[in-house]
Amino acid sequence: MADSPENIKNRKSESRNNVLYLILTLKNHSDRNNALSISEIAELINKDYVEQCGGNINYHTVKRLLDSLENNCPGLFRSSDITPYSTPKEIQDNNHFGFYLRCVTDAKKAGNQKTNNIQKYYYESILLESELMTLYDAIETYNYFAVNDIRNISIKLSSLRPLSQNRLAYFPSRADEILKEDTNVLDSISYLGEIISHKNLASIDYGNYVYNPKKSCIELVQRKDYPKIMRPLKLIWSNGFYYCIMGSSEYDNTINLRVDRMLYIEEIEAKPSNLKKYSGFGGKKGNTDIESKSAYRTRNPVMYPGREVHFELLVRTSRVNTMVDVFGINIRTELLSDRELKKYGIKDASSEWLKMRITSSMDGMILFAKEYMDDVIIVSPSEAVSQMNAALMSALNLYSVTGSGLSSNGK
Repeated sequence: MADSPENIKNRKSESRNNVLYLILTLKNHSDRNNALSISEIAELINKDYVEQCGGNINYHTVKRLLDSLENNCPGLFRSSDITPYSTPKEIQDNNHFGFYLRCVTDAKKAGNQKTNNIQKYYYESILLESELMTLYDAIETYNYFAVNDIRNISIKLSSLRPLSQNRLAYFPSRADEILKEDTNVLDSISYLGEIISHKNLASIDYGNYVYNPKKSCIELVQRKDYPKIMRPLKLIWSNGFYYCIMGSSEYDNTINLRVDRMLYIEEIEAKPSNLKKYSGFGGKKGNTDIESKSAYRTRNPVMYPGREVHFELLVRTSRVNTMVDVFGINIRTELLSDRELKKYGIKDASSEWLKMRITSSMDGMILFAKEYMDDVIIVSPSEAVSQMNAALMSALNLYSVTGSGLSSNGK
């Protein structure tokens, strides 16, 4: 007797469910280091899904489903893994699956040295575990996400690679609870991203952290001369903080503001003439496609906003590692002769010195030079030299006062 239309419909529905069960089982229980045989896949599907409905799926059904997926879903099965060395062409995921399946052969010795070739299958996310962990580590160490933000992000990231879940589990310590109160950083990031995509301006209210003696605590308070109208251009990580690169009408260059210090953001619809004014080029150019984030980071190593200046520095050769770490490898450099050293008044013949030419913000370079004052000397512009002299004299006076009452053992 022929099946009723209802029975045929139910079987088709069960078949579609089985495909879903198959993919979910591979996702939850396999990766390149944990491939599953067809029998193991069938057992797990029954345990996790089918048996709860009173059914059962067998080896032949799983094999048929795998063959159907391989033949009818181009790009779902891959012949080789995506690795850190894969090219962009190899990584292409034209159908946006976000994962791929692979079939490998596991050769095992049977009785009398006969070899049995067992086909095994696994699911792999196109996002490598090393890439996932890098993203997560950056997020967990950011002091301005709330505890719940980090916990939620870790849960969502772990769903991309379930077998990495234990490595992504976030358990806040008491210190985290104190440092990370509820913030609006994620909301601000989302809103700034929308404004960037809309190519609009924004009114930004910005703050500084200051000590409040009445409350005996540190607070974020509005900075003088804010709010200001700016043009958000790009979001960028640097020095453990999240920044937004902005076009401003005040400078001939772009500036950057920390997202966690933004008190209020309001999108402003922009006309082409306004975009030119806030392009970050002093209104001289209409092009708002600023340089890459990595190039911006090397020109702004301490992410101090302000006008950019061309500096000449004298740097000991022993500090080359530091200079590359901070400013990148493409620094204009020349070795100074003894004659040139005398010109600058340097009598230290025990080490070699380099002259370096670098573009950075004034305040950023002053801060850097203070940190490495034994090995880095600013020789131009004169404004920076004057600021360094004043800062060093002030520090020397402070240390002279505080150090006058100290004995040799520091007490």
